[in-house]
Amino acid sequence: MKKLGLSVLIVALLVIGANVAGHHFRYDLHAAAINFEREAASLEPYTTQIDGEVVNYYSSAEKPEKIVMLHGFTGSKDNWPRYASHFIDRYQVIVPDLKGHGENKQDLNGSYHVEDQVQFVDALMGAIGVKKFHLVGNSMGGAISMLYAASFPEKTASVTLISPAGVHDVPSEMDTILEGGKNPLIARTEQQFIEILDFVMSEQPFIPGPISQVEAEKAVARADLNAVIFKQLREDLAAGVNSKINQVNTPTFIIWGEEDRVINAKNIDKYASLVAGAKTLVMSGIGHLAMVEVPSYTADETLKFITQLN
Repeated sequence: MKKLGLSVLIVALLVIGANVAGHHFRYDLHAAAINFEREAASLEPYTTQIDGEVVNYYSSAEKPEKIVMLHGFTGSKDNWPRYASHFIDRYQVIVPDLKGHGENKQDLNGSYHVEDQVQFVDALMGAIGVKKFHLVGNSMGGAISMLYAASFPEKTASVTLISPAGVHDVPSEMDTILEGGKNPLIARTEQQFIEILDFVMSEQPFIPGPISQVEAEKAVARADLNAVIFKQLREDLAAGVNSKINQVNTPTFIIWGEEDRVINAKNIDKYASLVAGAKTLVMSGIGHLAMVEVPSYTADETLKFITQLN
């Protein structure tokens, strides 16, 4: 599976822009790249309100069948456009920023537990009038997806999990690092952000320097909030958030990167054993973010699973 680069057009734009504008305009270049990726996937930005707070999400054109994509810890809706682009001919794709993530409100005193995120997703679907949908979740988004399916089976058409949190019987490299008192997913310097990219992906897409720098600055700025969210997520895992997985009767497909250093791919069999009829796929040479590392292949496998349900 080959690395994916940006299109020739956007690479040329960024390289020329970087040479001409330099360091000063990196945020403009970042915004241009994000917009290009979103528009290439036929996604439009929208906002709604939940409990008086603005919620940001992307959506493609309305269609009868819906598919909702939930990012992982420290992620955002911008993790999904290349993967999402493969679904828009058949589905309305809805890609939210989860509570406390992306462009949504950042509150160090907020509650970001998995159950809170489940209720947040349900409130968002209610606010935009979506009654039933397919769910795709990565990492933390996978745990949210499973708990959502357990809580709202009548609203969940299927669940696709990509390196999901929830079952951690087989320790990962991240678990070892955490025991040493460090968190390999929280960047407090720009260099640590670069190291995180190396840690979570085995097949990284090309990211031009100005874009990477802005992403690093954003990650560093929200390090304290990320620490709060991660602490709550670990509390949920310790309290047995996976105890509801065996209540899921929704058709389920679990995808895992064999080189995942965040959550060990060897947990896939235990995860699948908790959901009757769950299908599995382990991808060789891929890390924690299959939908970013190999979006076309991951989307094709997801579509095969969903379409055979009809």
